[in-house]
Amino acid sequence: MNIVFLGPPGSGKGTQARRLEAEFKLTHLSTGDIFRDNIAHKTPLGLEIKSLVDAGRLVPDVLVSRMVFEKIASFPRGSGFLLDGYPRTVEQASALDNFEQESGIKIDAVVFLNVDLAELMKRLSSRRSCAKCKEVYSLVNKPPTKEGVCDHCGTQLIERLDDDPAVIQERLKIYNRQTAPVVEFYRTHPTFCQVNGAQDIESVYTEMNTALNALRKGKKA
Repeated sequence: MNIVFLGPPGSGKGTQARRLEAEFKLTHLSTGDIFRDNIAHKTPLGLEIKSLVDAGRLVPDVLVSRMVFEKIASFPRGSGFLLDGYPRTVEQASALDNFEQESGIKIDAVVFLNVDLAELMKRLSSRRSCAKCKEVYSLVNKPPTKEGVCDHCGTQLIERLDDDPAVIQERLKIYNRQTAPVVEFYRTHPTFCQVNGAQDIESVYTEMNTALNALRKGKKA
C-alpha cells in the first residue's frame, strides 16, 4: 500500500506513521531524510540542492519532486511506502498526480489527521524529545513512564526550540499558508481519508486503520 500522510505540526503523524509502517509493511519516506541522503552521497541532484541551501535559497518544487520520485522509482515494484512531508504544496501534489500517471505507481490512500488549532498549541507546547534516540513524548497524551526521562534509552528529555509558543504560532501560519491547500486539493480524491486526530492515540489509529482497510478491500474487489 502506498500512502500520503498529511497533517499539521502536532497532529501525531510521527506516532501514527510508525504504526502504519509496521501494520502495512511500508517504507517511511521523509523528504528531510531523502535530502540528507542525496547530499551525503553527493549525487548530482544532491549537489544541486546543496548549492541552493548553502546560498540560502529555497529548493524549488520541481527539484523536491524529482528527488522524491527518483527514490520511489528505486524501490522494487509492489513494495509499499508512506510519504511524510511530501507533497507540501499544491504544485508538488500536481506533480505527484502526473508521476502516478506516467509511472503506473499509484497512491492508494491520502490520510489527513485533522486537529484544531487550540489542541495543536496545547500538544506542541507540552512536547518533549529525546536528544539521543529522537523519541517524542507529549505531557498531555503520551507522557514518559518516568518524568523527564526517555523510556527507550534513559536519556534526559528536552524541550525543542521550535516548540516555543511564538515559534509554534509561526510554524502553524506557514502550514496554513502552504500545506493546508494540499488537503483541499486531495479532498475530492476517492482515496482521501480524514481522521479525527484530536482523539487519544489508540482511537486515532483504530479509525485510520479501519479507513485504510476499507480502501484496500475496495481496491481488491
